Amino acid sequence: MPKWSPQINHLSYADDTILFCSGEKASIKKMIMVLREYEKTSRQMINMNKSFFYLHDNTPLIIAIRLRKITGIRQRSFPFTYLGCPVYYGRKKCSYFAELVKKIQRKISS
Repeated sequence: MPKWSPQINHLSYADDTILFCSGEKASIKKMIMVLREYEKTSRQMINMNKSFFYLHDNTPLIIAIRLRKITGIRQRSFPFTYLGCPVYYGRKKCSYFAELVKKIQRKISS
C-alpha cells in the first residue's frame, strides 16, 4: 500500500472481513496461507463464492490476472458498501452516500 495511506490491514465485524494487501505475489500467497490456517484452526470455511477483490482502476491488468489465478476469487469494482458505509477511493461523490442518507432519514422520520 502507498506510504501515505493509513496502515490498516483489515476491518472485521462478526463474519464480515475486509483484508488489505499489496498486489505482490508473496503478499497474496501469505494472505491465502493465513486464511487457510484460519479455516483449519476454527473449522469455519470461507465461502469463496461470496469473496471478492477490489483494485484501483490504474492497477495493471497482469496483477488482476495474478490475483484471480492465485486466489480463485472474482474481481469487483469500487465503490462497494461495507456495514452500510461506502468504500471507495478518490474524491467523495454524493451518490456514494445516497443510500446511507436515505437510511438515516427513514430512521429519523419513524
